[in-house]
Amino acid sequence: MARNSRIDAARARARGAKTAIAALTALVFGVAFVGAKVNAPGHTKGKAKPLGAPSSFERAVRKSALVQPPPVATATS
Repeated sequence: MARNSRIDAARARARGAKTAIAALTALVFGVAFVGAKVNAPGHTKGKAKPLGAPSSFERAVRKSALVQPPPVATATS
């Protein structure tokens, strides 16, 4: 009879440990979920705006297009 009570006690301890691990896992998951929601709420919805190059870049391209180097000529031998 003593053997059965030891096995029953071990099963009860294992059941308690599993319950504790499950509760801790749920708690950690809940805290991580709330933390993710607070720190990364997502992007704000708004009207899309067209992409374009900065005006300083466009000015530089226009300026360099006006001043072109002389054409390269190769000599034949």
